[in-house]
Parts: sequence; C-alpha cells; structure tokens
Amino acid sequence: MNVPLRLVLPVLGLTIALLQGCSLRPQNIKLDPPVDVGSSNVGQGKIVWVQVRDARVRKTLGNVGDPEGKFTQVSVDDDFSLTVYQRVSAAMRKIGFVASPTPGPEDRKLVIEIRELKYQSLKQTLTFATEVSVSLIAMATHGSDHYDRVYNAGETKSSPLMPDERERAEAVNRVVGMALDDMLNDPKLVGLLAQ
Repeated sequence: MNVPLRLVLPVLGLTIALLQGCSLRPQNIKLDPPVDVGSSNVGQGKIVWVQVRDARVRKTLGNVGDPEGKFTQVSVDDDFSLTVYQRVSAAMRKIGFVASPTPGPEDRKLVIEIRELKYQSLKQTLTFATEVSVSLIAMATHGSDHYDRVYNAGETKSSPLMPDERERAEAVNRVVGMALDDMLNDPKLVGLLAQ
C-alpha cells in the first residue's frame, strides 16, 4: 500500500505535537546538586559555620515549550537550604573541614547565597534551544579576614526534542553542582578558611 507523502507528514507532525503536548505541565524541581571535590586534608579539621540561603528574587526558573503555542514554567519552589548544606558539608569533609550549622569556636564562616537560577528550553525552527545557568555568591570569613566571590556556571544545548522532566532536573542540579565545585576548589576561599 502506497500512502502519499502529503498525508503522512501532517499525521507525523500531529503525533509529535501531541506527544510533546502531553509532557507540558508545570514542574517543581527538587534541588539536590552533586558536589565533587578531590580528597585532601587542607582543612586540618577546622570547624566552619556554613549557611546556605536562597536569595533569588523569583522561584520560577523559566519556560519550556513553544512560545507561540504550548509552554509551561519550571521552578524550584521548595526550601533547598538543608539539602545543599548537606551536600556542601559532605564535600567539605572530603577536604578536611568540619561543617557546622552553628558558629564554631574560631569564628570561621561560609555563607552561600544562590542569587539566580535559570532554565529555559524553547522551540526554535527545528530544534529546542536549552539554556541553564546559576549564579551564587560565597562569603567566607575568618576573624577580620574575608573573601567574597561570585561563581557562575551554565550550559547550552540544542536538541530535536524538548527535554523531559528528568533531563530538566538533572541539568539544573548539574549546573548548581558545577558552581559549588568551583567554589570548593577555589584556593583563596579554601585558604582563608584553613588559616
């Protein structure tokens, strides 16, 4: 049976549109980033008071879909401070520090503020252009010495299909993890806390 191509293409297009339309619902991503640092004893058991804050103006990260058709929002609505604290604390142990949720005896402190978190995957002509980015600031103090720095991380990609919910969550967590990795591998920040 020969089916004319002019009949197959609209049916195929409609099928793809229906499949993609089914996955368009608001998504609240649980922030649980991987933090990977190499083992060392640079912290020499020093106690550091660690605080994690959500300093974002908006909980919405961005839009996913076709801006001229169906699209939805992606957000991180839940309080992620404890989860990120636990990830950072475990990474700090790997480099010889003892992270504490309360002030320590030697006035060492690390405050991490996530200032901006974005995710957007919008349909272009034949592909979906996806952008993910994070901006966080780390403020380290030891006595009267301090070190503040902004850490940014991000990635962009293009794919023929819209990323699904799992791929979106993985991308957001991966990018936040990259910024936290950069922070804990910053010799000036680590050096100040190890003094």
